[in-house]
Amino acid sequence: MDLPGIVHRAGGALLGTLQHVRIPGVGQASVTDDPATSARRWRAVTVLRDQAAVGTPEAPPPPLDRFGDRIEVRLTAAPADRGTELAARFRGTPSEAEIGELRAALREAKQLLEVGEVLRVDPQPHGQRKPTPQGAALEGMTEQAPKEGVL
Repeated sequence: MDLPGIVHRAGGALLGTLQHVRIPGVGQASVTDDPATSARRWRAVTVLRDQAAVGTPEAPPPPLDRFGDRIEVRLTAAPADRGTELAARFRGTPSEAEIGELRAALREAKQLLEVGEVLRVDPQPHGQRKPTPQGAALEGMTEQAPKEGVL
């Protein structure tokens, strides 16, 4: 039995489960929508850059450009003169994994445009985590976080 591997997968599964937790008065995550509604939902980030620096719907910024014609891209002015809203959605019916990839790509595009690089959690500045059950669970959550948008 591979205990670290089991705990690693459990950490990723826990993060996915936490996405479905509803706290009264706080709102509801889009992941609780039915799959057809969720697939057509626009996913968006606000980029603190002028629209001309972000790109165009025909030529979206990296890494959104790797999706090609599979996605629609929308660029609009963000409210209160706070840059540009960069939004994307799939043209067809995507899988959950593809939706996670799109969400991660939007966040990476925002970071590339604002900072010039994609910020990473790993490797840890203090070294590798010890091979404990808690460390393995944290590794699983860290691996799943870019697709789920939380940690």
